[in-house]
Amino acid sequence: MSFPLKLLLAIVVWLVFYLLTFNGCHEALCHACDEAPQEITESTDTIPAADPDYPLYFKWSDPEAYIGTGVEAFLRKQAAEGDSQQLLEITGLYFEGEKTAAGSENLGLARAREVARLFDGLLDSTRLQLRARQVEAPEDATSAPFEGALFEWVAPKAQNSVEQLDDRVAIRFPTGSADRVYAPEVDAFLAELAERLRSSGQRLRITGHTDNTGSAEKNLSLGLARAEAVKQFLVKAGVSASQIATDSKGDAQPVASNATGEGRYQNRRVEVRIEPN
Repeated sequence: MSFPLKLLLAIVVWLVFYLLTFNGCHEALCHACDEAPQEITESTDTIPAADPDYPLYFKWSDPEAYIGTGVEAFLRKQAAEGDSQQLLEITGLYFEGEKTAAGSENLGLARAREVARLFDGLLDSTRLQLRARQVEAPEDATSAPFEGALFEWVAPKAQNSVEQLDDRVAIRFPTGSADRVYAPEVDAFLAELAERLRSSGQRLRITGHTDNTGSAEKNLSLGLARAEAVKQFLVKAGVSASQIATDSKGDAQPVASNATGEGRYQNRRVEVRIEPN
């Protein structure tokens, strides 16, 4: 075969190869264009927010009242349950080990005040009564939201000398005195308590408390004197001294605001609690 013929044949083969290759690439390119562009998304990996099963909740060492689902209906329900002669008592709960709220007597009262603000427009502030109570913390309280307030419609409080709470009884004391308020209900309660302790052998813890009048050191001593006075009454009534432990919190755990005379009266107390076996 002559050289010109060989050259022509080579050119024909190259053209055929080129056309086939170009067509394949063109089809692949068109197919890629027909596909929908893939959306570029940013990663949104975050720690999931807490989703508690209650409309109002709190967090460890934090006085703020956090709002959950259905809070408006919850507040309206609380506001509607009382009658015109009653007060809505809001008790802020707090736990041992939590930090004290800045500028507040304790975290329980701070939480009660935060909750009270939520009733603005639903109840006049004069119909709200704020209390605080230290209770045992849930196991996961430091890491999970928890309920930190109790609600109860009550009659305006008289100066009750004995008050029955969920897990303890409070006995009131006069200002600056370790002598309990002398009232028939106090003597009746202590006599019944002594009989129970004699027959059951249960152990009792008596904790003394004061208002914020005077120094912290003096109040700690006064609180202990109040606890010891109640212990001595029970020992004289036949209870073994080994069944009774006493301590004092002084003015560190008020149940009401010390800004009023009524609040200070509520804070001057001993709390009597039967310990679990």
